[in-house]
Amino acid sequence: MPDDQPHPTSPAGVAPDYLRAVRDKYNVIQIWPESDRWLAHVKAWIAEAIADWRPRLALTPAARVLNAGSGDESYGLAPGLVIDCDIADRKLVGLKLGVAGDLANLPLAKDAVDVCVCVGSVINYVGDVERAVGEIARVLRPDGRLILEFESSRSGEYHFTPHFGRDAARVRTFYIDQDESIWVFNEAYVRRVLAAHGFAVVDERRAHFLSPFVYRFGKDLNRAARYAAFDRWVGRLPFFRTRSANVILLCERRPGGNGLNGGNGLNGANGARINGLNGNGAAHGG
Repeated sequence: MPDDQPHPTSPAGVAPDYLRAVRDKYNVIQIWPESDRWLAHVKAWIAEAIADWRPRLALTPAARVLNAGSGDESYGLAPGLVIDCDIADRKLVGLKLGVAGDLANLPLAKDAVDVCVCVGSVINYVGDVERAVGEIARVLRPDGRLILEFESSRSGEYHFTPHFGRDAARVRTFYIDQDESIWVFNEAYVRRVLAAHGFAVVDERRAHFLSPFVYRFGKDLNRAARYAAFDRWVGRLPFFRTRSANVILLCERRPGGNGLNGGNGLNGANGARINGLNGNGAAHGG
């Protein structure tokens, strides 16, 4: 029988079956359950960063904002036209402009958006960070803004493992107290990739400093998450500052920065042309 769902494309090193499994999983679960203390802290931390950085995004009613890997979360992005892009196509139902799309192969034209917000560890499901950042650079106009959040390989969860501090490492971790397979990245590596694609990091924040260490040795997720209450103080200590589980960066794309590919106008899910968007993509939702 034909499959009417979007088919995930596969960047180098990412099996199509993995991307399909990610799509199927995130189509049916609640992405930010309030009962999960760990995720509740991350969601509040992301929301606080976006709210604090909103004036620097220079949003206007005419702005185009890409919410990459949006799931069903808006993150308070307004004003402007918000394009919600995610592999979890069922999460996009009812949204004003929801497009099934792949972070490694975004279904948008070159210079299509003014701002891109990619949070919820979306990029941790893409093995090829250079390709994903290159795609964001391609669709983001010169002098556009990017908010990028990811999980770090320098997290205390990976201390005393071969993954700690690696530029990129495939790991088994947890999500809503279930096993999860993702990539984690060294912040220095992510910054190099961003710089190579014309981005300058202008602000940064981190979350979960003590929690990963507690989880590493106790494997009690909700107990470990309680230690996030100390983030504001522990994050000032040099040892812990570079060992957070989550990092969020505010970036500016400098004029002249180049993405990986050219862009063409594409078609919407209903076959009609929708401002350079294409509903036939695939990929990951965070």
